[in-house]
Amino acid sequence: MRRFIHLFDPFIHSCERLFLLSLFSLILLLIPNPYGHREDVPQLSLRLGSKLRHSHIQEGNDVYFDCNVRANPWVTEIRWWFEGKEVHTNTSAGVIVSNQSLVLQRVQRGNRGRYTCTASNSEGEGESNSVHLRVQYAPICRTSQKVLYGAARQESVKIHCEVDADPPEVNFRWAFNNSNENVVVENHVAAADGTSSVATYVPRSELDYGTLFCWGRNNVGPQAEPCVFSVIPAGPPDPVRNCSIANQTEESIRVDCSDGYDGGLVQQFVMEVRDSAIQRLRANVTSSWPSLTARGLSPGSEFVLVIYSANAKGRSKAVVLTASTPALPESMNRMAKGMSSSPVSASLSI
Repeated sequence: MRRFIHLFDPFIHSCERLFLLSLFSLILLLIPNPYGHREDVPQLSLRLGSKLRHSHIQEGNDVYFDCNVRANPWVTEIRWWFEGKEVHTNTSAGVIVSNQSLVLQRVQRGNRGRYTCTASNSEGEGESNSVHLRVQYAPICRTSQKVLYGAARQESVKIHCEVDADPPEVNFRWAFNNSNENVVVENHVAAADGTSSVATYVPRSELDYGTLFCWGRNNVGPQAEPCVFSVIPAGPPDPVRNCSIANQTEESIRVDCSDGYDGGLVQQFVMEVRDSAIQRLRANVTSSWPSLTARGLSPGSEFVLVIYSANAKGRSKAVVLTASTPALPESMNRMAKGMSSSPVSASLSI
């Protein structure tokens, strides 16, 4: 049997180690380091808290955002933004900024919108993606909608109820109330947009004038406060009363009257000024007050004044007056005709 004896050579062993270390260092240089050691501006990623479902956030819920940061060197400042405006801690409003987290307590409709975060280091500032926060809420009455409706007896009137809601799929109910009773209104139809309803109402007697209420309900819940509409007796207004000539000049006439019943609707007052001789219309004046002034009339002329009021249901009977404008003084007539012989005498006449 032969025996092989391995002799340890320290020099050869050292060379092998040096070669392996050099090879390993070369590999490290060639393969990118996933953690990155080079200096760069921060990289940010914004998301809702892991336990939150974006499509199920409703008014009254607590919401929080996480701003994930990768940076070298590490960041010196993290800031939060809502619709382009910086967000600061406001505990009374339920807003808490805590470094890489933003907490919104009991969110409301006003918290809906676009959120971002930014971070800075010595290399610059980085900005995250934007996250749009959707807050669902129960229906509320839309502002600036018509709330006063006039209707004659036996006249059908369509009353529009409009709400804001998210989700916008809304079911409606209506009720009528006067001093004697409270009645459910069945004749109503929801519009295609889901956030409005039209009720058809017919007052048949004096007791059918009063207040209608409209409520909406969606998946979040019922409307807390109803939309309120008033149905009042309506028709053409009554004639104006006690009309008199309040002022006359060579080129204007003013008439003051007392207003009559407006028919249950907003009314306007009208004065037509016609030539007495040939009935040609010389002026047409409209005002929201029963005081009307016609200007630009011919001096020394007689007119017929036709005065009435009008609303959406029609016009009243007319009140007719006659009036005239004073003639110009003789010297003024001569000036108007260019017959003055001297600039000095014209000046003295003025």
